[in-house]
Amino acid sequence: MAQAKRNLSKALASVDVVVEVLDARMPAASMNPLFDELRQERQRPALKILNKADIADQTVTARWVEYFMDVNSLASALPIVGKSKQDVRKIIEACQKLAPHRVDAIKPLRLMVSGVPNVGKSTILNGLLGQAKAKAADEPAITKMINRYEVSDELIIYDSPGVMWPKVDTEETGLLLAVNNAIGVNAYNVEDAAIFLIEKMLERYPQAIADRYKVKVNNIDAIAFIELVGDKRGMRSRGGSVDFERAAQLVVTDYRHGRYGRVSLQLVSDLT
Repeated sequence: MAQAKRNLSKALASVDVVVEVLDARMPAASMNPLFDELRQERQRPALKILNKADIADQTVTARWVEYFMDVNSLASALPIVGKSKQDVRKIIEACQKLAPHRVDAIKPLRLMVSGVPNVGKSTILNGLLGQAKAKAADEPAITKMINRYEVSDELIIYDSPGVMWPKVDTEETGLLLAVNNAIGVNAYNVEDAAIFLIEKMLERYPQAIADRYKVKVNNIDAIAFIELVGDKRGMRSRGGSVDFERAAQLVVTDYRHGRYGRVSLQLVSDLT
């Protein structure tokens, strides 16, 4: 972490705009405080990319865009689908507005693309580069060092590593990161993550999981719901009881793959 901080700080001296990729379903939890701290020290504007907007609640995402643009005059926000070439092109346009003085070969626009693991940073970077130079993988921290790409005479892109911060501030943030696969599997208990996820879904989107698993959700808690899903899917241990761990992994995996539809686990109001 200390080495990553030094590398990021040094690289930011040559950067015009920090492009921070966030998961639209949990924008605040997927923000790395280190990026904001370092860019503000350098007085660099930020473009907050709310990625995976196609599987996030549209109303909630719109509120997050307003939030990021209200809290910092040096920040803007853009909801996109990272796999969409048309959406990725919008990133360059938005960055040019944040650094209007960088417009030609003499003064090329210099971007740093950052983001915690598994928010889709590599996919977006590949779209910006026009080819798959950044390795995309469903594994935390696949990018290990800062890379520099001269895309054209007018555009230079730095790829920063998907590093995590030393200490997660709240248990809820940790669980959000776990559910979204932003931390390694050895750092959390999948059963705890699944219970947290289903509690949020029962509170905010009960019909989505009722439709997904064809079960009734009235007067049921998260543990009972997961057990019911395991029972319906025939997930049983040798003794014949429901294999809770397998059922927990199923509901988490379904969420990660967007099988619940458009849902957001974090609201702006959660910050107050």
